[in-house]
Amino acid sequence: MKKLLNILVVALAGGVFFTGCYNDFENPAPNKIYTRDDFGDRIISIKDFKQLFYDVYGNGAGSLAQTLVIEDDYVICGKVISSDKAGNVYKSVHIYDETSESAIELKLMVSNYVYYHPGQTIFVETKGLAIGCYRYMLSVGTPPSETEIAKGYANGNIELPLMRDQHIKMGEMGELTAADTLVVTPKNYKTTLTDAALGRLIRFEGLTYKTGEYDGDTYPSYLEQTYPDNSTEAVYVTKFYKDQNLPDTYAYNYNNERYYGSSLFTYNKTTDPTTGTSGNYIVRVSGYSNFALDELPANGATGDITALYTKYSSKTGGYIKYQLLLNNGSDVKFPDATSNTSGE
Repeated sequence: MKKLLNILVVALAGGVFFTGCYNDFENPAPNKIYTRDDFGDRIISIKDFKQLFYDVYGNGAGSLAQTLVIEDDYVICGKVISSDKAGNVYKSVHIYDETSESAIELKLMVSNYVYYHPGQTIFVETKGLAIGCYRYMLSVGTPPSETEIAKGYANGNIELPLMRDQHIKMGEMGELTAADTLVVTPKNYKTTLTDAALGRLIRFEGLTYKTGEYDGDTYPSYLEQTYPDNSTEAVYVTKFYKDQNLPDTYAYNYNNERYYGSSLFTYNKTTDPTTGTSGNYIVRVSGYSNFALDELPANGATGDITALYTKYSSKTGGYIKYQLLLNNGSDVKFPDATSNTSGE
């Protein structure tokens, strides 16, 4: 009888325990908001974190497609400065570390704007992840698979929610401030803008939109992608809007065909910008963006662009272009443009 009583007491206690768990499930505690105190001396600035890669591979052509797997327990933190809500930023989040004035891309999943908001601080526990270099741009992701390596990628995307939550910790919500955006003008771009600013959010004031040739290419244009004879390898053909009787727009989006578009903005006032990278910037826009069909400004118009500053080259490291990655169409402020109000 005593044994039976003990069993009933244990069962009753278990029932209370499980009821308590059930109530906690129904009323979950709020998610933890992480701060720098949670990580202590494990935190490394983004500038120093990127330097880990440069110390091994340098920052020249020999660094392209190289991978550095992080074996130490480093944590990086920064404000979110990108958004994929408008469809132009793809499977990535860019974060900015104001302490070192440096930024880096995190390779993640789609619809990141649902989880990570501009101005929000996030922390990334990087042990087991990899810094990869793609055409001079560094990013943080998973160690690359054989397929990714074959395609020239030096790391992969953190797409599984379990892995994402293991490495990325949410900090406080916040707002982007003026201090988070580097301001570049026709007077200071030659001294202010260096490769140390790659990945940062930059406001280019007083840029001039130009049509015509630059460094062997003609702008504006779009890159048609086809798979002839059911090939698995894409063939890319540069096309021009006027040749197709189309208005000049940021990208191509017609009949369910969506292609990247490229346009030229410059601080060089000559009709044909001189060959070279200084002062010439390519705005490359996805055909999937919600501002793809916004018409480009009038040739010679001057205005401002706020964008992520990136670098791109051939596979061997030559033919370098500096590209501007737009978060929204509304980040282009040209008074003579026919549109530029979408993407909010």
